[in-house]
Amino acid sequence: MRILFAPLQGYTTGIYRKAHAEIFGGVDAYYAPFLRIENGKPREKDLRDLNSFDKNAREGNCAGFVNGNAREIPQIIANSVDEFKILADALIAKGYTEIDFNMGCPFPMQVNRHRGAGILNDKQTVQEIMDEIRKISNANGTAPVKFSVKMRLGQDTPDEAFAILPILNEAPLSQITLHPRLGKQQYKGTIDFKSFEKFYEECRHPLVYNGDITSVSQICEMERRYPKLAGVMIGRGMLARPSMAADYKELRDINCADPQDFLRKLFQMHQIIFDHACKTYQGDSQILSHVQSFWEYLEPSIPKKIFKKIKKAGKLSEYQEAIMAMRELS
Repeated sequence: MRILFAPLQGYTTGIYRKAHAEIFGGVDAYYAPFLRIENGKPREKDLRDLNSFDKNAREGNCAGFVNGNAREIPQIIANSVDEFKILADALIAKGYTEIDFNMGCPFPMQVNRHRGAGILNDKQTVQEIMDEIRKISNANGTAPVKFSVKMRLGQDTPDEAFAILPILNEAPLSQITLHPRLGKQQYKGTIDFKSFEKFYEECRHPLVYNGDITSVSQICEMERRYPKLAGVMIGRGMLARPSMAADYKELRDINCADPQDFLRKLFQMHQIIFDHACKTYQGDSQILSHVQSFWEYLEPSIPKKIFKKIKKAGKLSEYQEAIMAMRELS
């Protein structure tokens, strides 16, 4: 199956995606954190993050990627067809030919603004956005733009997803990625596999599964249980185990992997991100805010004392001492 890297705000930045592709690989597509509207126009910070990739990445070639089939796909979040059009037009102008629409973000700041999972109970707005997708798709004849959707089962009830599924089935979508939780659950509680299986059977588009994948064996189990599945999208699990996609592609479980090789690649990837932060930002606090997050999901793989030192470091010298101590232990 295809392995897709899910977008996580503050973690899967442009330099993180680029470094992961170069060092670990195994990923078929990297989804960028969503582009949003700010003061009536696309947020500049989000656009700059996309600019960290060569334009070939927009065309699927991903120059500089170890696995040449990988590509970067931008994502947008919107609460109306007007917002959607502004964001889609901005990305098309940049040369992107694949765009993902976020109907799954569970964070209250977005949900309360009728975005992400907050739009799932609004059939009319979803219909208007799908109609706009049809217009854009038909208007770009020689260079058609493909749209996909990433969503939850609903904000408050799975009925929301099934109410809009007929609308989605009629739309020209390349795929749907479903996280089988409700928005109000955020990342807590159990996954609703019963509703996922119903959606799996009724969805006419290629379906991608997203949610709580933490091992190669889980990917293989999903492949066995759902043979029509088009792929899995992994976020937090990949941040915790950056080699997971490559391990799956080589059918290598975590118990069979070489821990020294994993650590060597981890330090290589960190060095790319660290060097980029030192060149891009000024002052210890700014640099640290962009590199400390690299280790957050890796906590189980790091000695507790060293992880605490990394997290509490207020100066670059303290941070570098902690990294050096971890290198010596490995």
